[in-house]
Amino acid sequence: MAARAVDGVVVARVDGLPREGVRDLAVAVRDRPGIRAVVLAGAPDGGGAALVAAVASGAGLHAGDLIADASKAIRGGGGKAADLAVAGGKDAGGIDEALAVVRAALGL
Repeated sequence: MAARAVDGVVVARVDGLPREGVRDLAVAVRDRPGIRAVVLAGAPDGGGAALVAAVASGAGLHAGDLIADASKAIRGGGGKAADLAVAGGKDAGGIDEALAVVRAALGL
């Protein structure tokens, strides 16, 4: 996943993981050399949607800001922390739109 980073940023869909798994994967990818930020979204087995942003220290990005607008696409809300933000939502059908919002905000 880190190999697909654009300008040190990974934005990807990962379905079938529990919410904690999406969070753990985002943090693991963020901690790889050269990665500034990771935004992952997916449809957990239990239903709904999960959206996670993990930002490296000194990256000049804010995790909560990265997913604030995107979380609306999954009809959700959540964390606003600078380094790790997690949002849950009710609409898995909005995951691709949420990721598109993040990509657009980052200019990817």
